[in-house]
Parts: sequence; C-alpha cells; structure tokens
Amino acid sequence: MEASSHDPSATAPARWQRVKSLLAEALERPARERAAFIAQAAAGDAALQAELSALVAAAEPAESLLDAPPGALALDALQARLDQSWIGRRLGPYRLVSVLGAGGMGQVYLAERADGQYEQQVAIKLLRSGQAQPELVSRFGAERQILATLDHPHLAKVLDAGISDEGVPYFVMELVRGQPIDAYCRTHALPLDARLRLFRTLCQVVHYAHSKGVVHRDLKPANILVTEDGLLKLVDFGIAKRLEAPQAETATRQRMMTLEYASPEQVRGEPIGPASDVFSLGVVLYRLLTDASPYPGHTTTSDYELSKAICDTEPAPPSAHADRPLRRRLKGDLDAVVLMALRKRPEHRYASADQLADDIFRHLEGLPVQARRGAWSYRAGRFLLRHRAMVSVALAANIAMAAGLGVALYQSYETQRQKERAERHFAGVRKLANVLIFQVHDAIRDLAGSTTARKLVVERALEYLQQLRADSNGDPALQLEIGIGYRKIGEIQGRPHMANLADVPGARTSFQHAREALRPVLAATPPTDKQHQQALLELANIDEFEASVLLTLGRIPEAKALLASARQLSDALAAARPNEPLADYRLGLQYARHAEMLATAHDPNGYTEASDHAIRLLGSMHDRRPADSDVSWGLASTLNTRGLWLVEQGTPDAGRQAQPVLRRSLALWEQLHREHPDNAFFERNIASGRSNLAEALILAGEAASAEQELRLAWDTASAMARKDPADAELKVYQSVVQTHLARLWLEQHKNAAARETLQEAIARFDGLPEALLDDVTVKPYRALAFRTLARATTDPHEACRANRRALEILVPLAQNPGIPPSGLQPETVRAAMQRCG
Repeated sequence: MEASSHDPSATAPARWQRVKSLLAEALERPARERAAFIAQAAAGDAALQAELSALVAAAEPAESLLDAPPGALALDALQARLDQSWIGRRLGPYRLVSVLGAGGMGQVYLAERADGQYEQQVAIKLLRSGQAQPELVSRFGAERQILATLDHPHLAKVLDAGISDEGVPYFVMELVRGQPIDAYCRTHALPLDARLRLFRTLCQVVHYAHSKGVVHRDLKPANILVTEDGLLKLVDFGIAKRLEAPQAETATRQRMMTLEYASPEQVRGEPIGPASDVFSLGVVLYRLLTDASPYPGHTTTSDYELSKAICDTEPAPPSAHADRPLRRRLKGDLDAVVLMALRKRPEHRYASADQLADDIFRHLEGLPVQARRGAWSYRAGRFLLRHRAMVSVALAANIAMAAGLGVALYQSYETQRQKERAERHFAGVRKLANVLIFQVHDAIRDLAGSTTARKLVVERALEYLQQLRADSNGDPALQLEIGIGYRKIGEIQGRPHMANLADVPGARTSFQHAREALRPVLAATPPTDKQHQQALLELANIDEFEASVLLTLGRIPEAKALLASARQLSDALAAARPNEPLADYRLGLQYARHAEMLATAHDPNGYTEASDHAIRLLGSMHDRRPADSDVSWGLASTLNTRGLWLVEQGTPDAGRQAQPVLRRSLALWEQLHREHPDNAFFERNIASGRSNLAEALILAGEAASAEQELRLAWDTASAMARKDPADAELKVYQSVVQTHLARLWLEQHKNAAARETLQEAIARFDGLPEALLDDVTVKPYRALAFRTLARATTDPHEACRANRRALEILVPLAQNPGIPPSGLQPETVRAAMQRCG
C-alpha cells in the first residue's frame, strides 16, 4: 500500500514544519473558525488545504460510527473482511479459530493445534493485510525477536514462528485470557493494597525487560492483562525497541504510540529510554488509584491539547480525585510516588522501574518512600521556571531576613532531621518485627515444609524485638506489642502439641521476656482500659503455655503454680469483661489444662471431673459457633487428651470407652482440614488422631481395624515429612505409628517385618532433638519401641541390648511422682531380662 498524500513522513521537511505550525494555529482557534483559517492560510494551495483539513479532522474526537468519514468506514469494513478470511486457515500445525484483537500493524487470532499431536490453544499474530512494507515487516520481525529473547513468568512466551503461503509473517504465542489491569481491578473491587501489589509486579516485569535492553513504549491497561486467577501478563511489544538500536533505525517508529499513556519525550519525538516506560507506568498507576486521567478533562477531546498537557501541565495529585477515606491513603506517600513517576524530564523521574517498585513496597510496609526526599525541591524548581519575574522580586525583598535566620533555621532543621531519622528507623524496626511475627510467620506457619523458614523468621524477629525493648519504657502500646511478639515467638520455639522448633529453653526465655514487657502495662493502665485487658489475656496465655511445656518435662510443681497463676489472671479478665462472647471457650480451655495437671498428679477422679466440665463447656460453645475454627480446635484437642487418658488405663474396657471419644476428635480434625486444606497443623493432628484410635482398637482386640487406621496415619505423616524433613514432631508421629504396626505384626507372627520396622523407628527416635528426647510424652513410646524390638528379634544379644535401653528410659520416669504410669512398666522389662548377663 502506498503512503497517503497526508502522511507526514512522506512530506518534505520544510513543508512539514510549515504544516505543523499552521496546524497548531488552527487548533488554537474555536472549531467554527478553523475552516476559514485553513482556507486563508493555504492561499490557493489545494494540497496544503486538504492536508490541514484532514489533520484537524483527525484531531477531533469521533462521537460514534455515524460521525466517522465514509471512506474510513469502508476501509475498516474491508479490513474486517480480510481479517475474517483467515479464519479456518492453517498456519503450520495450527488452525485459526477467531479474531482476538488488532493492533496498529498486527492482527491476533485464537488458534488451536490441528495436527493431532496434542490439544493446545494459542494466540497467533499476523502482519495485517496490506501492510507488507519493508519497514513494517522489519518491525514485525523485531517484535518477534524481542519476545523470543525474553523469558519471564509475567510475559507471554513465543512458541513458534513462520511465514504463510502468501508470504505473510506470523508468530505463535502463549494464549493469555484476561482483562486489562484497570478493568480487572474494577470488576473484582480490588482494595488499594491489592492494586499496589499487582502494580508492583508490573514494575518488576518492566524492569526485567529493561535489564534485557528492551523498552516497551506502549504500556497501557490494554497491554497489561490479568487472568482470572490473578496472574499478570504484559503483552504486545509491537513498537518496543532495543536500547542499543541506533536512533536512526527507530526514528519512524517513535511517533507510534498510545498518546494518553505516552511520555513527553515520545510526544516530542526525542530519544526514548527506560524513563519513558516509567512515565507510562505512572499514568497506569494514576488510573489504578483514581479511575481518572492525570490530565484535565478537556484535553482528552483533542490530541493537540493532550500533547500540550503531557509536555507542560503538572498533573494534580491522585488524592485530588478521591473521596475522603481514600484521599487519606493517597495523600502523602502515594501522591509523591505517582508525581515523581510523572515528572516531565526523564532525569527527574525514578531511575528505573525497579526503583518505582521498591517505593511501592516501602509504602506497603509502612517505610519512608524515596519519592518524598526532594519532591519539594522538584516542585519548587518547576514553580521558579514558570514565575521567574515574580520570584526575583520576592527574593530581593526577603534576602536580608533570610540571611539573618539562616544559621538558626539550619540548626533547627538539622536537629529535627536527626530526630525524624531516628523515629523513622524505630518505626521501621517496629513494623518489620510485627510483619515478621504476625504476617510472614502466620502465612507460612501451617504450610508443609516451612520449618527452616520459620527458624529464620524467629532469629530475625528476636533481633528486632531486642532493639525495641531498649526503647520501650513508658509506652504501654509498644510494650504490649513487644509482649505479644515474645509470646508468639515462645509458642513457635517450643509450645507442645503444635508445630514447634523443639527449642524449650528458647521458649521459656521468650515467655519470660514477654512477662517483663507486659507487667508494666498493667501498672500503667486502669482495669477498664483495653490495653490492660489485653495484657491480662496475654499473661494468662503465657502461664498456660509455659505450664504445658513444664508438664512435658515432668516438672509438675512448677506447672501447677503457673496454672494457678493463669486461673487468677483469667478471673481478673472475666471481671473486666463480664460480657465476653467467648468466655465459655476460655473457661473450657482452663478446665482442660487443669485436667491435664490432675492426671499427672495421679488423681483420676479429679481428672475425670475437670475433663467432663471442659468437654461440656467447649461442646456447648461449638454448638453455638460451629464455624469457629478456634473453638473446634479446642474441643478436638480436649477430646483427644481424654481418649489418650483412657487408653493409658491399659484395659480392653478402657479401649472401648476411648473409641467414640477419639473418633469424635478425629472427625473434628478432618472437618477443620477440609475447611483449611493448606493447614498442616490440622493434617498432622489427623495422623496423630488415627494413631491414638489405633491404640484404643488394639486394647479392645480389634487388630484389623487398628492396622487400617495405622496405615492411614503412616501415609499422612510420611507425606507431610517428605514436604518438611526438618519437622521433628512429624518424626515422632512416624516412629509411634511404626511401633504400633510392629506390635500388631508380632501378634500375627510377622517377626521379620516387625523387626525391620522397629529398627527404622528407633533410628528416627535417636535422631530427635534433645528437647523432644526429654519430653515425657515421647519417652514411653521410645521405650515401647525398644521393648517391642526385643520381642521381635531372634538374637538374644540384640534382645538384651534393646531391653536395657527400654529400662534406661522407664526407670527415671517411674521415679518421678509427677508422671502418670505408662502401659509399659520397668518390672515387665526386668522380668524379660532374667537371662541377660
């Protein structure tokens, strides 16, 4: 297709300069006067008059199809017919199915694999019919080459390329089904933080392209797609260019752009670099935050006015377009970030898209943004350029006073700057500590395979908490935060019956630091204050959690004292919160803890009474709040403990009584896991619950059912252990299950299989951290594994060694009056060792 007579690139330079000058004058005039002005300016030059008229018409918006020139409609209809003619055709192994969209030089089709090798849908981009000029073909090839060299999860991948039988080049891309980023944010009603995170991803992928030497040059919502599952994809590198490409090679391309998202240097035809994409990102961000253009409304009706606004008009801050609640979020940091990206000179913007992404991250984390360091001087500089004369007079009138105040102001400024710097650092540390403990850790806490990451979170969080402790005096809110943080860290380090790091000394130290931070809050606030009540709740929790740690160590008197302290604190909290909706839940947990202590004190009647009371309270709360996972967790744990207590009685009748209790507990764990499938804590309790149920079935003589439960428990625990090999609690579960399986196989005379399984279980027990080896709930199972191995082996020397190791564990347990007797007693082992030397 030949160039139109109105194609500016086809016009001689001097003539084109005259056309541009006359066009600017024409567009400055009211619409009704433009025709007369053009006729007068052309002075009989029919070609010039036609060219100016066409350009003025192009600058005016078309309100509807009825307003479009008939020739343009005819050309559009012809192009649409040509585009449709490709549907059903094959390009290589693909068949074109439908039109997906069109760009300036390319048409994109949905295509599917047609060679029968496998099913696949792709997007195919062809050079549009009638646009086979060498320069366009070269640009089309450049786009294909650029995409082929980029490999990023947020970029559509090039899969294939070729030339049709008619000589039309095409390339095959990954099919992206999604909405433009602004439409996606609107239709999904994305909150502000979610929009910022999505935009940060966009900045990162743009920075990746820049790092590969590619500038996109057409960043706009239509080229930034978001799939239904929230995956962002940057598409259409049709006018992208390589940074190392000579300027002469790209001169004709620079005028191709989407004006509303173009940078000032694009509009002026100047050299383009990464800063141009940063400007376009700023326009996109402006729209995501405000659903509005950064340019005045009247400018969008004229390309000329819009071009002037892009080059000369400072945009209003985004907060100016927002209602009151959103305005408070935008005012300050986000206003500064957007306006820095939209600065007119490239050297005054962010140096890279990565720096823009970093400021978005800093805002999301509550840290100072780089954009606010120098935003004032930038705006002041722009003001000086626009008002030179006025500023000169004002400067002369005030220079004497400025000199007199200079030294004092500088000293005051420097002092304030140092103070603000220290406050920002302190606020940053405070924010990071909370983010690590309550957001990062909670996000990964219940994920399989997270133990190593949780250790790192604990190390970093303790460093931040130590910094905060040094400056927390006299600030109850901060002291409360520190206390909660240390309590949380203590749970992660060593709270029993949940995924922990098996660091009991570390847990007790953290609990003590938490108390030291919380007690001043009680002294500084009245009982009616929310901070006072929160401190009471935290202290009660800490006493309960540390008591459970001491119970596992067999340190009963200390555990008893802490549980008494927890009850006193809970009573004080109940008096301060008479209408607490979860009062029964907390009271039920108190009774459950009390029941555990009575069990260790060899008080079966007291245990039964306290346990019954806990189950009634928690069961009633669960009936009222069946969807509350905390209440379900509390009831499931209490039922599981009751079932285990029955199993420890060691009689067939006790085994039968334990079964319905353990089945109810297991059903609650399974329901919680269905509701929270990614929660590894619930999954591990399913494995533990099945193992406990198997013990009850073994006591009742139901070997087949017991083996079925044990195999299910083994499958669950092993799958979780493969995901998180550093989780020591899972190793305990695996070894306990193997021990029970071996006991069953011995009854079935499968001694060889039992012996092999027990050796694996014992090796896993021996590799546990010291803290778990000292856990009195683990020791009886370890002793049982040795005793069962002694029964399974035919080697008398191996049997004697295994019995001795079992006895080494059982004797200290039996001598501790605070630990209830387990099913296996030292006397049983001694009797079996009569033939040992």
